Amino acid sequence: MTDTPRTDVVAAVSELCATARRVTAGGPMAHRVEEVTARFDGPLRVAIAGRVKAGKSTLLNALVGERLAATDAGECTKLVTLYRHAAGYEVSATLDDGSHLPLAFRRDEGALSVDLGAHGEQVEHLDVGWPSRALSDVTLIDTPGLASLNDENSERTRAFLDHDGSNPANADAVVYLMRHLHRADADFLGSFMDRSVAGASPVNAVAVLSRSDEIGACRPDAMDSAGRIARRYATDPDVRTLVGDVVAVAGLVAETGLTLRETEYAQLAELASMPDDERMRLLLSVDDFCDVELSPLTGEIRRDLLERFGMFGARIAVDAIANGSISSARELSVLLIERSGLAELQRIIAEHFLPRAKLLKARTALVALRGVAAELTAQGHPEAAAFAAALDRVDASALEFALLQAAHLVMSGAVHLDADSAHEVDRALSDPDLVAAFDLSDVDPDRRRAVVLSGVARWRELASDPIAGPLDVSVADTMARVYERLHASG
Repeated sequence: MTDTPRTDVVAAVSELCATARRVTAGGPMAHRVEEVTARFDGPLRVAIAGRVKAGKSTLLNALVGERLAATDAGECTKLVTLYRHAAGYEVSATLDDGSHLPLAFRRDEGALSVDLGAHGEQVEHLDVGWPSRALSDVTLIDTPGLASLNDENSERTRAFLDHDGSNPANADAVVYLMRHLHRADADFLGSFMDRSVAGASPVNAVAVLSRSDEIGACRPDAMDSAGRIARRYATDPDVRTLVGDVVAVAGLVAETGLTLRETEYAQLAELASMPDDERMRLLLSVDDFCDVELSPLTGEIRRDLLERFGMFGARIAVDAIANGSISSARELSVLLIERSGLAELQRIIAEHFLPRAKLLKARTALVALRGVAAELTAQGHPEAAAFAAALDRVDASALEFALLQAAHLVMSGAVHLDADSAHEVDRALSDPDLVAAFDLSDVDPDRRRAVVLSGVARWRELASDPIAGPLDVSVADTMARVYERLHASG
């Protein structure tokens, strides 16, 4: 028994994009349809959002593996900036009128410095093309901080990520950074919840407990403490209605590990060679680390090290060199990345976001094409009605979209299921191969058929429960259809 591949709905949406291009060719909406099609055919778009100074740009640099986004003590990100894969190096601005303008840029301490010229007030967002392998499958979006001192910057983030009617959000998934679950964080995430999964949803959102190394006063076990806090958040029912998971990440440690310089290793090795009592005192606090009496390195060098490693990173680096567990810059790089928690976030993106990428992008494209159909209808276009009907047929018949909706309803708390049933919904969405999703690959045909028919009966019974609400019935009906598809496939 093999599941019918979940490429039918993607192919159907691709045909709708082709139809839209034909219908709007040569007209004022042609450019809009081209953008919808390009986004559908392109990489998954993942936005990094959060409050001011949550560490968004630092985390983006860690995910890219290169220091591109500017980071400093002030509020760096004032414009939404897309980082995408390109053959060369290029930066452009999308203006309020939809036009694109190439911009001059330079590297300043590794980070990009972009010259907006006289167009600063007209820029909607920036687009950075960069030949990074990390951007091959994912386009990362850096956003201005919420609760910004300049409310205009916060509004740019909300406008870019908001979903409204036939206009989908500009990101397919969201990584939300928080120090702890502040009321403003919950309000931000909650404001993007919707029943069509075209905006943020626990299906396509993950929270990062950011700057986790600062928890516990940057002690060597700080990341362990942060991990426990993240796991507690992840099992909190209120948090689970907003995001699919919570992970602890020390973005600065990860960024530095990925961009470590030999000179920095040599400087840390010099600190590690100090007598034990002096070295231990040096690592007690930031003030001690910068004390001119306690180190052969200049105060400026040590401040630069703190800016790059943080107190947590400096402690684990110096201790690891001193005890002989590492002996090279490469080994230190590996250690920092490992201790940062970055791998867990990368795993979530790879295992939870990317397998759903085509489906999420198809859903986004369908929402956008509905906006196109509405405008064609308003213009009295002769093919508007047929195009709108084709959109309705795909939307109504696509089990994949119904499954996205079901998972959203369950994860957001709109529908309450027991733990096993909720996990069943998540497995059905996460794995395109339904046989593998339900652990039926090595089950003999008779037993497999019995399990599948039992699943149909169980979910149909839930759908027919007289006290079940309409949303509960919708989820149960969708899962029954999943098992029916599995049965029909042989």
